[in-house]
Amino acid sequence: MRTDSGTEDGPDVADLPAFVESLIARFLGDFNSNNLGPGAGEPAWEDFLVGWARGDDPLFDFLKRHIGEFQWYPAEAFALGRPVDYSDPSAEPADLAVISWALCQTEATRRSNRVETRMPSERWARARIFGQMCNRELHLAMVASLQSHGYEAVAPSLLVQWEERRSQKYGRASTWSERHAAHVCGLGTFGLSGGLITPRGQAVRLGSVVVRASVPPTRRKYDNPFAYCLSFAGGVCGACAARCPVGAISGQGRDKEACARQVEESKAHVFREYGFEGYACGLCQTKVPCESGIPRP
Repeated sequence: MRTDSGTEDGPDVADLPAFVESLIARFLGDFNSNNLGPGAGEPAWEDFLVGWARGDDPLFDFLKRHIGEFQWYPAEAFALGRPVDYSDPSAEPADLAVISWALCQTEATRRSNRVETRMPSERWARARIFGQMCNRELHLAMVASLQSHGYEAVAPSLLVQWEERRSQKYGRASTWSERHAAHVCGLGTFGLSGGLITPRGQAVRLGSVVVRASVPPTRRKYDNPFAYCLSFAGGVCGACAARCPVGAISGQGRDKEACARQVEESKAHVFREYGFEGYACGLCQTKVPCESGIPRP
């Protein structure tokens, strides 16, 4: 088990943020990992953001109470993912940190999806499938690299115990939400469509890892979960609702079931028009004020 003092062959805890950012930068810089799939010749992601939170951040307790008891605390996910042969005690919440990242869509991908009105562009669909493969591999690379330097780490969304559940208040939910982890880690706030508005906008893909380390958290530049959304801030936008081809977004938020049906319907289109098995939509994330940044009122 790694201690915060570090060892000769790896970063001490004070250097972990720089270590993590360097790892992501190198990973995305490798076209073999970061691409839009066979024949595309383009990267899936052009940039990234990283945020940190303490494992005992009170917002994790709020999420469990607000969304459902099935939502994992970081310590619960960590315990589920630890190797069974570890003899040291399970980590306390304060011993853990959550690393969250946002992978940013390329301008070419965002531009291609702006002109669509019913189904996703080919680039957007490729980013959803092949770009997510890259994101999944990044989770594995992050965990492996941290572990190789003596830091216990777990990727909650890759655990076999991860599953979709049903929140009594919000419907579709899951045991670990990348969007909510990113919100706790200071990466952004929620929009009317349910997406996370980051400093690089909503057109991002999220991931996270829980690591046994005491790292100072990223300061959240917001004091409510909807601070960056123009609709919630002043009730004057609603561009994402106008973009939704099936009317799944309204002043009350997003109809998750209607949204899911739209994504399911996209499978036939993606296969017929683009020649690969996949699905996507993302129209509400493009051609809106929060596409690539925090919108100004």
